[in-house]
Amino acid sequence: MDNKQAAILLDEIADMLEILGENQFKSRAYRKVARELFRLETDLRQLWREGRLQDIPGVGAAIQGKLEEMLQTGDLQYYQELSKKVPSGVVEMLRVPGLGPRTIGHIYRETGIDTLEKLYKAAQARELRQLRGLGAKTEYNIKKGVEMLESIADKVSLGLALPLAEELREHLSAGPGVEKAAVTGSVRRGKPVVGDIDILVAAHEEQLVRQSVKRYRWLQRVTEEKAGYVAGRLQPGIDFEVIIVEPDDFHLALLLSTGSGAHREKLLPRMEGVDFTAIGSEAGIYEHLSLQYIPPELREDRGELELAREGKLPQLVEFKDLQGDLHLHTDWSDGANSIAEMADAARKMGYTYMAITEHSKSLTVSRGLDEERLLTQIQEIKALNETLTGFKVLSGIEVDILADGSLDLSDEVLQQADVVIASIHSYFRLSRSEQTRRIIKAIRHPQVDIIGHLTGRLLLRRPGYEVDVEAVLAEAARCGKALEINAHPDRLDVSEEVARRARELGIKMVINSDAHHCADLSLVKYGVLTARRGWLQKEDVLNTMELDELQAYLKRRS
Repeated sequence: MDNKQAAILLDEIADMLEILGENQFKSRAYRKVARELFRLETDLRQLWREGRLQDIPGVGAAIQGKLEEMLQTGDLQYYQELSKKVPSGVVEMLRVPGLGPRTIGHIYRETGIDTLEKLYKAAQARELRQLRGLGAKTEYNIKKGVEMLESIADKVSLGLALPLAEELREHLSAGPGVEKAAVTGSVRRGKPVVGDIDILVAAHEEQLVRQSVKRYRWLQRVTEEKAGYVAGRLQPGIDFEVIIVEPDDFHLALLLSTGSGAHREKLLPRMEGVDFTAIGSEAGIYEHLSLQYIPPELREDRGELELAREGKLPQLVEFKDLQGDLHLHTDWSDGANSIAEMADAARKMGYTYMAITEHSKSLTVSRGLDEERLLTQIQEIKALNETLTGFKVLSGIEVDILADGSLDLSDEVLQQADVVIASIHSYFRLSRSEQTRRIIKAIRHPQVDIIGHLTGRLLLRRPGYEVDVEAVLAEAARCGKALEINAHPDRLDVSEEVARRARELGIKMVINSDAHHCADLSLVKYGVLTARRGWLQKEDVLNTMELDELQAYLKRRS
């Protein structure tokens, strides 16, 4: 059992405890350790061998004993006991957007509903609204949530698929006879939600590749084998395809397998009768077709081929262009690390600056900062900056946008911060017009620099709230305010479509990690992929600016 498997198991324990109505502090303890294990860079098994499990934040004697049992046996008796009390179908209900474990437990205990199918039928029959604490609106949202789950069946986020795809590629690359291997398909194009993982392998001995696939540690089963092809399923429930070609055919196969289908369909007529075997790169193939090289993220048949014929594709932003991260949380609110630790991690990323933007006081569950604590933190940041060379920590806040569009910290205190991000964390179910007015009022606030995670979506879990995005973009352009691409792979908000439209309107974008832990800083790569899919260039992104240019830009807000 490795870090990820242990973390998933502890998370499921926390879910079942909440469904059973156990003490919330107990479930939070398991949830905290699970979160730490997901981020832990050291192998859990190594810490166990060294007798250092207690060094993991949140691990007390009880959880330490359970970790030891898991590592010794690959299982946990306590988990099995809880599983007998909470059917797997009840746990699956947690996938329904907005349906929490305590509500699920209430429904299960009162009705015996133990599958998504039964839950949906009860919502359709208007039976759930009869339960204490539930009403017609909750019942309607459950019905729509189950329908959404059905529409995204077998889909996974890029944040889950990309690391697994890269690991599978590395495993196959190390196999005998493999000359090249690459991630391809929708994962290579950086789609935020994908249906499967595709790997292209160049090898003369196809059978050796098949054997290597069957030795992969996360393989659940092989479902199909034929010439040049192996397909199956990986833990935790992701389909995969491995395409095997001769080395001379690799680059053409990479271009074709990357897709998208619509892009490929337009390209194929130009390729008929052309011999590409002597061409040693994708760029060479495009050039041979009298086209500018088209990056994978743009291959969606959204006008890229037409512009490539004219040599007018944008020079897309790259990770190396980023100079800093403007949305970070520390242990002052709900983050895991100190300001100094986050600064050290940001410097290791190659950044020259970062901004600390804690939650504000309305978000009590996240220990949000009030005016006094924010001013105290600003002083701590100033003191830390005196010890740093070649790097600066900017003070900031992720201030909450209240239901009426006002902010939950005073203007006088907001003026003291270098960066002000305004975000919504509550009242997701306001009407479209109310939500739009709310965001526009925040945009007009003179102290706001950036609007964070604009639509509030959580991919595969919660759709964005109703808002007139075009009206919001128009106001952001008029007021000169930036919008965030929140790079957390559960969000990727704003979407590529909104990012491209913002670029057309001249709105500056910011690619932020929203990191709550040093390890989260690397999530920014997903935001860069979204920015590239939105056709953004370096000059479109605020945090590609050098520090002095950024500070001058931010000072304009007053």
